[in-house]
Amino acid sequence: MIDSTVRTTPPTLTLAERDRRWGLLRDMMRRNQVECLLVPPAPVRYPADTYFTNDLPGSAVILPLEGEPVAIQRGASVAGSWLQAQEWGEATWIEDMRFGPRGSIIVDVLKERELADARIGTIGILSGPNLLPYGWTPQPMWAHLCDGLPNATFVDLLDEFTAIWLVKSEEELVLFRHAAQLAEQACEVMLDITKPGVSEVDIYAAVLHEFQRNGASMAHDLFVHSGPNNLSWDAPRWLYRTQPPRIVQEGDMVLSEMMPAVGGLEAQAQMCVAVGKVAEPFHRAAEVARESYERGLEAIRPGVKFGEVADAMDEPLRRAGAWHLTPLIHSLTPLTMVGPVTERIDSSLTERFRQVTELPGTDMDVVLTPGMTIQLEPDAVFGRHQVNIGGNVIVTQTGYEELNSIPTRMRFATS
Repeated sequence: MIDSTVRTTPPTLTLAERDRRWGLLRDMMRRNQVECLLVPPAPVRYPADTYFTNDLPGSAVILPLEGEPVAIQRGASVAGSWLQAQEWGEATWIEDMRFGPRGSIIVDVLKERELADARIGTIGILSGPNLLPYGWTPQPMWAHLCDGLPNATFVDLLDEFTAIWLVKSEEELVLFRHAAQLAEQACEVMLDITKPGVSEVDIYAAVLHEFQRNGASMAHDLFVHSGPNNLSWDAPRWLYRTQPPRIVQEGDMVLSEMMPAVGGLEAQAQMCVAVGKVAEPFHRAAEVARESYERGLEAIRPGVKFGEVADAMDEPLRRAGAWHLTPLIHSLTPLTMVGPVTERIDSSLTERFRQVTELPGTDMDVVLTPGMTIQLEPDAVFGRHQVNIGGNVIVTQTGYEELNSIPTRMRFATS
């Protein structure tokens, strides 16, 4: 049974949650004999700094094994936000906030804390996750750190940090459920508004309004694409260049990927709306995608490898002769466990472009643990007829908790 109840405003993460996180991270530091952790400002899809701060993204963070952490924001222009938060008694986790050029202040803080010659654990500097395999630290910042700290030893701890980050506490799961419910509500909004004559921008605005009126941010641009055989994905082109948004027509399939985030916890939904009488391959793709979704649910349980679930979800596609443009499954916050992204690409792509490389999966050997948050998003394509559905799942002690229903099947627009 899917619980459709949702709090109007979710609770704020407590200091107990802060202490839980910092305690796990300091245990990791002791295992690796490092004296502090260094986290450079992280990109929106991998908000590692917010895991430490429970605050606005963009901080560099230094968490010492002993003593108080330091967070560094870009400059004086944003200092007022932290001043107001502290004066209003809001949940500021790091008291020692500094504002200015982050590279030079990192060096200054490490010298001030007598850590310039220490073993320093790094996250996002020496390696990176699925979408950023080389990390997210700019080369000039890294060069500045090396020049300013010539006797420091940098130790890559991204993988161990990710293993901690992947498993959510009960407090975090409350926020994840809230974000998943907002996704469900936004899918209902999309289903209501989608019909012939409506533009993609109208759908985009209605969905985004549902999230923003409920106080959710977006972990990425909202995806909205329509057409009778449209393979587009990522943000709609009209957001970034001057062209009119497409008008929905009879026979279209309208696809959207939504990524609301609440308190640093991202949920997703892949919504698929058929408009009028759509081509027969869409119906086949919908059946295959739904079977893939069900196979994923059946496979999810503690102790199973992530790659085993990805393989189970792909079996219906292989059997039916379908291909997929986007991954069938991935983890959420962080997006590090990712099933094979593209497989068996259609010739319409490979014949048009000089190189179209299929992307493999990552972290396929990671064992599922209760508290992990997973996105099942099966994408089945026959030729150029694509159906992408999906919702949010929590790994539990006995199996899974399913959080969405509307986006887990192809839906039909009403006139």
